[in-house]
Amino acid sequence: MARVAVNGVTLAVREWPGRGPALVLIHGLTANHTCWESLAAVLSPDYRVLAWDLRGRGDSDKPARGYSLARHSDDLAGLLGHYGLDHAVLVGHSLGAAIALHFAVHYPERVTQLVLVDGGFDVRAEVLDSLGPAIARVGLEFPSLDLYLQMLQGLPFLAGRWNEHLTRYFTYDVEPGPGGGVRSKVARHAIEEELANLGRERLWVWHRQVKAPTLLLRAPDGLLGETDCLMTQDEAEAVRHAIPRCALVVVPGTNHYTILLGDNPLVQRALRSFLDPP
Repeated sequence: MARVAVNGVTLAVREWPGRGPALVLIHGLTANHTCWESLAAVLSPDYRVLAWDLRGRGDSDKPARGYSLARHSDDLAGLLGHYGLDHAVLVGHSLGAAIALHFAVHYPERVTQLVLVDGGFDVRAEVLDSLGPAIARVGLEFPSLDLYLQMLQGLPFLAGRWNEHLTRYFTYDVEPGPGGGVRSKVARHAIEEELANLGRERLWVWHRQVKAPTLLLRAPDGLLGETDCLMTQDEAEAVRHAIPRCALVVVPGTNHYTILLGDNPLVQRALRSFLDPP
């Protein structure tokens, strides 16, 4: 992990070296860069892959203020400058998709292709309620890493879907707590400000302004279940029609989390086909 100073904060950045164009991967609300491990390992021989912990998450700085799509876009612009990249392919998941969308509209000359993974659409109020389990762990201390992982494995949306990628992802997520246990590295104040700012955004107004070819991946099994999809099929179709050059791929058998945290061959094929058209 590199430590890169941009916009008054230091961000933790991971690079997977590769021969081809640069891909920059942007994680979600309470996530960290390790959610991209399985995809980066597949893509990195042919692409230069970069991912970072958003400010307020992982091993990046956690300032008291400054959590919005505009601020994350500024951080991304700073990272591209630091790595000498005039442009890149952006791949964003959930909140990361919203950040990628914002950047693609405000810095169109710097985005060659855009991939939105189960995100990039305005979040309905009932969906915010379903984010509760992911947010609830933030700030809580658990007696041990083993008990923390056991608790997560028992959650309905992860039960029966657990794998080595989830173990690595949630293990990176924690740090020692003041009571001798472990707690998430995610800063609660960052999530609270993020959600407040996100609630004031209207992402749909940007869709028609996207210039880059776009791939939209949808997870049909939702957050906690099929009834709370971050993006319904109708909404996904609306995004596909609104973004001028957009392809939609639905990934059966995946929910909002497992569409990334696993070795899904359809996701890998869809990305390869989009990035390397015949």
